[in-house]
Amino acid sequence: MKRILALILFVFVVNTAMAQKYTFGIGGRAGKFYTGASMKFVFATDNATSLQLDVMYANVASGGYVLKGYLIKQIPFKIPIVQLPLDFVYGLGVHAGYYPFEPQGYYKRSKKDANYYDKSVVTIGADLTAQIEYKIPRVPITLGIECVPFYEFVNPGPEFVDFGVSIRYVFR
Repeated sequence: MKRILALILFVFVVNTAMAQKYTFGIGGRAGKFYTGASMKFVFATDNATSLQLDVMYANVASGGYVLKGYLIKQIPFKIPIVQLPLDFVYGLGVHAGYYPFEPQGYYKRSKKDANYYDKSVVTIGADLTAQIEYKIPRVPITLGIECVPFYEFVNPGPEFVDFGVSIRYVFR
């Protein structure tokens, strides 16, 4: 009986591990500072290289809009105890943002004080991303959690790291 259960579990894990492959995903992302739409296009057949594009509303200060693009790599791995197939996703990218002027709106930090910009602000910066992604077996959906440190070269803002969760509908 134990061997049969072990065989069933093995078949389930192998089937689940093979279900990680897809070519395109579209969905949403909710984060501490940025929330919006997220798309992922997979270049390689082994899911190793991907392009991710995020169009988001910024929850920083009084709000704004940000466009982010990443070149990412995916590495499959399993959690040892439960053999849950996951992908570790990492990469780098760029972003551009627009924050319309409002009094007490977008600002930069100077030591512990807020220095508010006195006009509408365009920001440009670099991003890194580290994500854990799970493709739900037999359902075309991925779930992910991510950490995104970033730095703005043009008009720096008050924050430098964002955490979020994402859900995407995927196409094979």
